[in-house]
Amino acid sequence: MYTEDPSHLYSETQRIEILRQQMVAQLKIKLPATHTEENDALGVRIFRSDGPTAKTPGVYEPIVCFLLQGEKQVSVGSQMIRYQPMQYLLVPVTLPASGRVIKASSDQPYLGMAFNIDIKTLSDLVIELGDKLPVGADQARGINIGDMDYSMVSAFYRLLSLMDEPKDIPIMLPLLKREILYRLLMSEVGSQLRDFALLDSQTHRIVKVIDQLRQRFNEPLRIKELAELVHMSESALYQGFKAVTSMTPLQFQKQLRLNEARRIMLYDGIEASTASYKVGYESPSQFSREYSRLFGAPPKTDISRFRQSL
Repeated sequence: MYTEDPSHLYSETQRIEILRQQMVAQLKIKLPATHTEENDALGVRIFRSDGPTAKTPGVYEPIVCFLLQGEKQVSVGSQMIRYQPMQYLLVPVTLPASGRVIKASSDQPYLGMAFNIDIKTLSDLVIELGDKLPVGADQARGINIGDMDYSMVSAFYRLLSLMDEPKDIPIMLPLLKREILYRLLMSEVGSQLRDFALLDSQTHRIVKVIDQLRQRFNEPLRIKELAELVHMSESALYQGFKAVTSMTPLQFQKQLRLNEARRIMLYDGIEASTASYKVGYESPSQFSREYSRLFGAPPKTDISRFRQSL
């Protein structure tokens, strides 16, 4: 028997809230306590925290995070962003950052999901949409906040639902990836996201510099060589890099080095002095000082504390 769809009886705000509540209920079932779960088949991460957290430095890969409940503060270089429920955090480029949950409880946990950005799909969409895309005057930044509309929330709702329907993933996932990226491109930060995919844009040149720094983070920094690689002057590279990342190239490289050192100490069991040389430091004492500033404790103390928390 046909039943009329009652959705037209609700405002967009009400429809968004209905979907939010449904997704919160799903995530509470999937994550009954503080935890982060990866779904490699979907390229999705879901997360929950039952209380505020300490600042945690790390390296963000291209990603969009959708917050359902709670609040979080993210710091990138000199830039600090606070994002709230029904907002998305867009990071279209590899970026060292620090994040901390600032509002969460067992009754109202911090809940959300993160979706890996497929750069190839993004570039194809930018070419396909052409001049239909918004063009903005603002300098593209490596991290942005936007408000979710109903269409975007609906796409994330369907993406979350795929976790329970693995047989549908091969067909539905590519369609949902394109839809989510399309919604982002047509959103308030779409013009900035577009610039990351345009091969002839200055922003894309900065992305190439970032890729070089990632691949050669343990080598001495040579700004002149990087500038020549992307056909920019040294001053234009410096200014463009800081506009995108809120860091200088040297600060960016330093954070890549320290995060990699932490990773190999944690997972490869390498001692601090050896890790420092592996990531490009010539002085273990300088490495220890800079590590303490970023992670809040000397390497040995930090690694021991982290392992105890597992």
